[in-house]
Amino acid sequence: MIVLTLVAALSPVAVVRAQTVLGYGEDATAAPAGAIRVRLSNDWHRSPSIGVGSDTTYDTDRQFRASTVGLDVGVLKRFSIGVSVPWVTTKALTFVSSQHTVKTTSHDTVIFVQKLVLDTLLDESHNGWGNIEALAKVVWLGEPGQSARLEPRDGVHVRSALDAGALLGTGIQIDPTNPFGIGTSDRARALLARSATDITVGTHFFGSLVGRYEKPMSDNVLVAVHPGTNPFANDAVAFTAARKLGAKYELEVTPRYQFGRYFAAGLQYRYHHGAQDQYTGQTTTDVDGEPVTLDASSLDAGTEVSEHRVGFGVVYSAVEAYTRNRSRIPVEVAFEYSKVVSISNNMPKESEAILSVRIFRRLWGAEFKPQVVSTKAPTLEPSTP
Repeated sequence: MIVLTLVAALSPVAVVRAQTVLGYGEDATAAPAGAIRVRLSNDWHRSPSIGVGSDTTYDTDRQFRASTVGLDVGVLKRFSIGVSVPWVTTKALTFVSSQHTVKTTSHDTVIFVQKLVLDTLLDESHNGWGNIEALAKVVWLGEPGQSARLEPRDGVHVRSALDAGALLGTGIQIDPTNPFGIGTSDRARALLARSATDITVGTHFFGSLVGRYEKPMSDNVLVAVHPGTNPFANDAVAFTAARKLGAKYELEVTPRYQFGRYFAAGLQYRYHHGAQDQYTGQTTTDVDGEPVTLDASSLDAGTEVSEHRVGFGVVYSAVEAYTRNRSRIPVEVAFEYSKVVSISNNMPKESEAILSVRIFRRLWGAEFKPQVVSTKAPTLEPSTP
């Protein structure tokens, strides 16, 4: 941010204008007091994975789409509440291939070679509610909301906000004995805490530093453990175990640049870390006439994860134009794309694309009210003799 300050200071003197576009990604602004922000988004996740068991290869294309309705209401100038309700569709296409002896010809000679041949195509799809999120936000430092951004200004400005809330544990879990299906949620209830700090420099630069923390609550769930070593074998035994998911935290940096009154673009880096999950519980099954004890703690291995993700985004905003009576609808349209570039435990590298529309609607008060256009006819003054 020091570099941004120097650039702004060395820029030619110009008419001071407002930063009228928030840009994509999370920031510290609150919904204007008396207004509601409605966000409609489609969020596509995709990750390929390959596994091998008993000389059979399982090549899976995992797809996850969340159609989310988000609502933020500005209760007071520095306080807002919000909820996000996702409807999730999942799909997993798995190509099951194994080695086969194939007859072929080489230089007019018939030979037999071992070749990987597709045996089966598995198609798993599910849809339902995702994990609903509820949050409250307090802007404790600097200008409280988006309306202040529409005022002409220059120099460096700082704003910071704190969020607290919960994941409600909604959604659909799949049969744990199915190694290929994807549920719409893990149905984990969790406490959430977030901090966002924005720095604006001049009329073009805007950056955000965001920290997130998630503490899942302990619960009992249905799990499945294999008595053998093949994770894809049809021998998994389901039983109920105590689950304690690991705490998660994220750090995110998003610098942005505003182009004119309506467009902004930015880059993003995000670090994610999740502590190891813990499962407690046992059951007994019969293998070849002998009793075998299965322990849920075998599911703990490989659940700790560290991830580095990079992305970019662009946004069009007509919010400022609405306040000047240049647009009938105060709307923002954003597109963002990100990809995991590094992840631990050889886990699949996910890519994500989000298309969102956010609309503002004034419920009460005058903070987000457009300017009143005078319709009074001009009066003619009598001419001086």
